[in-house]
Amino acid sequence: MYIHYNTNQTTLPLEIASVLPQDHIVFTIEKVINDLEDDCFSSFYHDFGRPSYHPKMLLSALLFAYSQGIFSGRKIEKLMVENLAMHYLTGQLVISYRTINRFRVAEGMRDLLQDLFVEFSVRLKMEEFVSLDCLYIDGTKIEANANKYSFVWKKATDKFSLKLQENIRQSFQEEIAPLIEEAIVLDQEEPISSEQLDDFVAILEKELEKTNQEIEQQPVKGADERKKKRRKLRKAIRKVRDDFSVRAKKYENYGETFEGRNSFSKTDTDATFMRMKDDHMMNGQLKPGYNLQIATENQFVLHYDVFPNAADVNTLLPFLESYPHELKTIVADAGYGSEENLVTLNELEVSHFIKYALFDKEQKRTYKKSSRNLENWTYDEAQDSYIHPEGWTYHFDRIKHRQTSTGFTQEIKVYKADNPDLAPQKGLYLNQRYQELKQIESQALLSEEGSRIFAQRKVDVEPVFGQVKACLGYKRCNLRGKQQVKIDMGLVLMANNLLKYRKRRF
Repeated sequence: MYIHYNTNQTTLPLEIASVLPQDHIVFTIEKVINDLEDDCFSSFYHDFGRPSYHPKMLLSALLFAYSQGIFSGRKIEKLMVENLAMHYLTGQLVISYRTINRFRVAEGMRDLLQDLFVEFSVRLKMEEFVSLDCLYIDGTKIEANANKYSFVWKKATDKFSLKLQENIRQSFQEEIAPLIEEAIVLDQEEPISSEQLDDFVAILEKELEKTNQEIEQQPVKGADERKKKRRKLRKAIRKVRDDFSVRAKKYENYGETFEGRNSFSKTDTDATFMRMKDDHMMNGQLKPGYNLQIATENQFVLHYDVFPNAADVNTLLPFLESYPHELKTIVADAGYGSEENLVTLNELEVSHFIKYALFDKEQKRTYKKSSRNLENWTYDEAQDSYIHPEGWTYHFDRIKHRQTSTGFTQEIKVYKADNPDLAPQKGLYLNQRYQELKQIESQALLSEEGSRIFAQRKVDVEPVFGQVKACLGYKRCNLRGKQQVKIDMGLVLMANNLLKYRKRRF
């Protein structure tokens, strides 16, 4: 015996909400989005043209699709046709993938997501899911939506650009200068720009026109030196216009695109080539990508940002500047423990528990007994010298100032050995301020409270990356360009937040 069913039976439309489970994710998405102020959507409103889809409905549909691991515009459109829960969110409307993609990269989308994260953080605070007192910060690399063979390296660009300048100067002296009567002086220090090359082409064309007129006005039978000059002028014009000028413009555009980076992708010029995690064959992966930084509490992402540089150390301060709430306590791993970061956080009076590079190594017994440990050296204050555990004396030599890539100045005291050729190390380079900061940080991390707070980091921020990458399948960006990538990552992080919020509530 089977349960009777009939696909041809005509039925009245039923309320879709009654078919879905009460704890379905669409109800959570609808509640959070509908509670947003109307001012958040004002940039999407217009008085002209045909009526548009409401941005609340489009944003809800995007968040639901991302929560199901669906990121393609065409697949989201298909979801609107086939999925019952999506029917509830869209009111059974089917929206074209073109409209979905245009809305996803719309001008006001970035501000809308920022408002959504702020309002969601306040909601979590009100419902006591977070306290906003302690931020756990970490980063991960996400592969860009770009060809991994479309790389442009800064060192190679500088090398080829320098070689081009040498060829231009050599060609100008040997081929171009003898053909023109107008005197041109090249700057030996500044590189020749593409605009100057365009001026050279104009001068050569003017000289060619003048030569043609002379040949037409005073024709000569047989060999004519003016015709040889004309051939050389045409050859020089082609060389400067079609070769030198084109390559110079290309290298100039490359130089502007780098913006302090060492590489970029031709497919997505905002993406930087980074060393990704090893694959299953333990091969290092060098691919274009972005550095995603997040701040979490109780595994909820409260703030995020996207950076083009692979190292985490230079992302902390810009990341904290855009944090919309009051900073109280920062917890981060060894990738953020630079002198500049620690000094700035102290100036801002922000409590922090941040490992520095050698913290874990310093806790080992071998390091505590090693001569690399400065505590095993003897300092003579009167002589301002350090004595090596083996008896070698290092006297103060000079103070060296070093500037980092961000413009931060480090003061390093240099101590030289009396007999550097026989000493275990020729010199001792001591950053006194950084040593004091590391000592304070070490005491905070090894304290009972510091150990408890820092231990929470690995179960708070790191699982979020696993949930986004493994559970939602977000391992590669869907959009191109830093601004669009930030929107894309904001959608997937908020979708993960809503999934977690639903589980905590029910």
